[in-house]
Amino acid sequence: MSTLKADTIVASDGTSPVTLTKQSAAKAWANLNGAGTIALRDSFNCSSAADNGTGDYDYNWTNNFNNENYAFSGQAAYMNGSNASVLIWGQKNESAYTTSINTSDINVQSTNQNMGAFDAGSTTISVNGDLA
Repeated sequence: MSTLKADTIVASDGTSPVTLTKQSAAKAWANLNGAGTIALRDSFNCSSAADNGTGDYDYNWTNNFNNENYAFSGQAAYMNGSNASVLIWGQKNESAYTTSINTSDINVQSTNQNMGAFDAGSTTISVNGDLA
């Protein structure tokens, strides 16, 4: 294995430093216990989560996004005795809720197969976009 060590990487013409970015890397993610007293199990760029009611969660970013046009995906699951169910998870309906996605946080809802709100024991979210 080789190791590359450098203090400065410059443009090919040698005139200026080059800023390196990883545009494809998730800018935030979180793993949340969404049942009972909610708690972040682990996260990146997520300072806290709030429980707003059954299956209704806010994720607050440590570093804000540049605009409200970032993309997110998530999953939620629960165990009910011997029956395991995977739940649909998505942004709350903006026609009913006016502040579901912001540069500083996002509000999402976990639902069961009948689209009813449900507290899920295992929830995760991943977010891609440009940070401010």
